[in-house]
Amino acid sequence: MTATPSLVLHGGESVLHFAGGPVTLRRPGKEHHIPLPAISFVHAEGPSIAIVLTASGTHEPTIYRVTGVDEAAALAFADAVTAALPAVPAPDGAALVTTSAPRPAEPPRPRRPGIAAALAALLPRRGRGDGGPRG
Repeated sequence: MTATPSLVLHGGESVLHFAGGPVTLRRPGKEHHIPLPAISFVHAEGPSIAIVLTASGTHEPTIYRVTGVDEAAALAFADAVTAALPAVPAPDGAALVTTSAPRPAEPPRPRRPGIAAALAALLPRRGRGDGGPRG
C-alpha cells in the first residue's frame, strides 16, 4: 500500500485538503468534511475543480466548486481523490458531509531571544564582516 501525499489546493478564499481520508473544504466561516464514499466524482477543468457528491435518482447532486486554482494542481488533486474513491459509493453523499466552524489557527510560538543570543555567544567568530582579516 502506498501512502497518499497530503495535497492542498488554494482557490480564492477556499482551500481544499486531501491526505487519503475525507476531503476538507475550508471557506470563510465554514469547514466541510467530505468522506470519500460521499463523492461520486471529481472534475477539474481549467482553473476550477468540482467535487460532485452522490445522490439518489430523484435528487440533484450537491456540488462543491472551487475556482481560481492552478490547473495542473487541480488535475493532480482530482486524480488523487478519484484513485482513492471506494468501489461502492454511498447513495446520498450530502447526508455524510459534516460542516463546522473552522478550527482556529494555532498561535505562533513566542520567540526566545535569550536562547539565540546565548548560542551566538558560544559560536566562534569567523570574521567581523567589515572587510577586515578573518581568523
